[in-house]
Amino acid sequence: STLGVNDDNFGSENVGGNGTCNDIFDEGSGLCVPFEADSCLLPAFTFTATPSVAPSQVPSAFNTTASPTSSVAPSQVPSVLNVTLSPVPSSVPSAMPSISCFSEYELLAEAVAEAGSNGTGGVFTICPDTVFNLFVPPNSDVLPIVINASDTIIQCGPDGSKTNECILLGGSRHFEIAGSVTGVELKGLTFIGATDVSVGAFGSSNASATFDDCEWSDQSTGTASVLIYNGDGSTDSEGNLLPFEEGSMSVEFTNCTFSDLSNLELGAIANVGGMSVIVDSVFQGITSEESSITVSENGTISLSTSCFGGNSGDLPGTVFVDDSSTLDVNDDNFGSENVGGNGTCNDIFDEGSGLC
Repeated sequence: STLGVNDDNFGSENVGGNGTCNDIFDEGSGLCVPFEADSCLLPAFTFTATPSVAPSQVPSAFNTTASPTSSVAPSQVPSVLNVTLSPVPSSVPSAMPSISCFSEYELLAEAVAEAGSNGTGGVFTICPDTVFNLFVPPNSDVLPIVINASDTIIQCGPDGSKTNECILLGGSRHFEIAGSVTGVELKGLTFIGATDVSVGAFGSSNASATFDDCEWSDQSTGTASVLIYNGDGSTDSEGNLLPFEEGSMSVEFTNCTFSDLSNLELGAIANVGGMSVIVDSVFQGITSEESSITVSENGTISLSTSCFGGNSGDLPGTVFVDDSSTLDVNDDNFGSENVGGNGTCNDIFDEGSGLC
């Protein structure tokens, strides 16, 4: 066989047979070819492998698999969980430039809905240091914000940065994306503690959206943090998603973080028949009845320069790609101490080929 490319891969705490080679062994040449990357460099990846613990013997589809025996490192969820839920300020802090922004959830929802009915889209800025507390009655059953106009951009602060701290806290669902919209962007938002699906990407096969510098954390129940599905997320009597007639939308995640998510049915991202592109993103401390990321029903996933640590699920693989779906890109990703179902595969499981 042939080692075609060995480019910037990382290895940690692997043990080859008889201690002869711990990296890549090319039997034809008799050489032990070293992994080259020093570490996973994404700053949001805080999971640390446990020293001197025997690693899993499952072949790796990521660039490394360290021991699955360690507990998850403390989450780096920002100080948003320590925010005092005092009344939301009605104006932008004096240190910020004078901009028009939203500090009330209902007003933002109305403005986005009006843009949708007019088909105009637009930029909607949430005021820095805003907490939309959807736990507080009567907001516990508040409806999600529905985006159904192309070129709708919802951002945190004037630059769309997560450091401005725009937080959606609690509630069953935060956003829905509907129809054939394109050019939709959500930037710098933090989603905490949704009880069902934080974001329903329910657009049709020609719809698209991007998430940049967003974070999902502390969700302890529900279907998924993000569900890509051409429908409204309805299920049958057994809890299975109702079938759809065509493919789902395309969603891109760049520089996003998913952490401390537990007891999810389908995972942090569930891609049912759509396209998911994931770049420079972090998945850590996730438990699911399936996998941290699931791709099904002729879905496609592209996964690059992302990091996975301390995740577990009942299906093989931290990323599960079913036999109808496609792993399009797997480029320079890092994994540490993830545990797939039955210990069969801890990294990316391609059901169609049966390969980890």
